[in-house]
Amino acid sequence: MRFKTKILVTLVFIVGFDAVASFLSRILRFEYTKLMWLSFLIYVAIGFWGAFRQGFAYGMLLGTVAGLTDSTLGWIVSRVIGPFLQTPVPSFGPGLVAIVIVIVTASAFALGSLGAALCVLLKQTRNADA
Repeated sequence: MRFKTKILVTLVFIVGFDAVASFLSRILRFEYTKLMWLSFLIYVAIGFWGAFRQGFAYGMLLGTVAGLTDSTLGWIVSRVIGPFLQTPVPSFGPGLVAIVIVIVTASAFALGSLGAALCVLLKQTRNADA
């Protein structure tokens, strides 16, 4: 699969995950923030998938794209749907939003890199250089 296609699939998957998770959280009344660990696992898996038959750098990049998408478009979709939260989240100013975007994107970079490293260790990349 071409890397551009992987980027598009990642964008759709992340936004779709945020939409479905928010909707289910709201309907079933479970704390939306408990899905944070699933997001971390998704970043690792996307990093692995990005590196699969591509190379380590592609996994790092795709993990970063996932985090940036999650912290921007995914966050907007989630806020519009209104997931169940026991403690309502106040509106954030632009500075705090920027900090959250940087932290989530950096975390996704690290976790995507972990996934890419696993892919390299399992010799599933075109270029096994890390």
